Amino acid sequence: MLELLEKERIYLLKRRHPIVLQFQVFPLLLISFFIFLLILFLFFKKISWPDFLIENFPQITEFRLNFVLIFILSLTLPILWSLIFYVVTQYYLTYWVITNRRIISARLVGLFNIKYASISLDKIQDLTVFIKGILPSIYHFGNLRIQTAGEKGQFLLDQIQDPEIVKQVIFEAKIDYQRETEKL
Repeated sequence: MLELLEKERIYLLKRRHPIVLQFQVFPLLLISFFIFLLILFLFFKKISWPDFLIENFPQITEFRLNFVLIFILSLTLPILWSLIFYVVTQYYLTYWVITNRRIISARLVGLFNIKYASISLDKIQDLTVFIKGILPSIYHFGNLRIQTAGEKGQFLLDQIQDPEIVKQVIFEAKIDYQRETEKL
């Protein structure tokens, strides 16, 4: 659970761009759909066992091959749906929070393991935006690398939407933080 410090305000909460989630989920949904179609096809089509198996194992004829294949293929569907669940969960539980005092990173590392990290705004030395490729240019998403003076070295906000705007918000938050510390 993310806990804020006293008098800490959230400026921005960012996740990866939604198109990244779509690119991860779409192939899994497509594979699931084709397996489902194959199961339907096998349900209505009678397939016989190969002759060499019938000769060596005559008891095998008790089972219809298409039902055996349907059973095997149906076992892959829960696995694919579990992968889709994990990808969606990882998307929603990986986020970055920009506050008036620090930047907080929350990453889903395993299914039940979230790793939190934070850097103070006064430790930020450099912000660099990387937008590489056609799709990131069209959909305005990329990486924002934060160079710090602390032990962490680099902090990466990867595949976020509008990294230039996030960079500007961090600059403004850093200026506000410096004004607050000068008043004290």
